[in-house]
Amino acid sequence: MSDTSSRPLYRESTIADEPILGPVLFLPDGSIRKLSWFERLQVALRLTDAKSLEARYFRPATS
Repeated sequence: MSDTSSRPLYRESTIADEPILGPVLFLPDGSIRKLSWFERLQVALRLTDAKSLEARYFRPATS
């Protein structure tokens, strides 16, 4: 049995261009966050990325 079967799967956050919403951030928990004008500018200028935006918006579920 491989070692990866015992680890939980981690989904990375991604930035995608949705046809209706425009640029959005997909968080690992499955939620979608619409990017503000300033965040879109930062992404276009490569001043930020999905990982940095995830740290700003992602709230892990507490037990």
